[in-house]
Amino acid sequence: MHVLDDIDRRIVAVLSDKGRISNLELADRIGLSPTPCSRRVKRLEEAGVIMGYGARINPTAMGQSVGVLVQVRLSQQSPSDIEAFMSAVHRLPEITECLLVTGNLDYVLKVQTKDVEALRDFVLKELKAIPCVSETSTMLILDVAKSTA
Repeated sequence: MHVLDDIDRRIVAVLSDKGRISNLELADRIGLSPTPCSRRVKRLEEAGVIMGYGARINPTAMGQSVGVLVQVRLSQQSPSDIEAFMSAVHRLPEITECLLVTGNLDYVLKVQTKDVEALRDFVLKELKAIPCVSETSTMLILDVAKSTA
């Protein structure tokens, strides 16, 4: 496990907010010269602290205006059931996140669809059609107050 100092934490904070920032600007913001800044970023990438870079996409702009969280309970947690469920999760583009959780649920899914009808079809024809899924509960996302993804 990589131990982060204050400079590393500042680098991570800036990159979390502005992933496309130039090394020159990043170095200026955190108070380092460009070469040591670049070395630190490379070290954070190699250590797995920085896992990658990407764009945050507005789902509504992409025609995906309905966002929901779906709580899922599996009938069993056998290795074959988990494998079948995870295979379906990776196959279904509507599922944008899949979280394994504790408590009386097994998974929480973040799902984006174009409208309520598409959501209904997804839940009934795709999600509930997975043999190991025994129960689902869907919560409509009304607003996102904070998102780092």
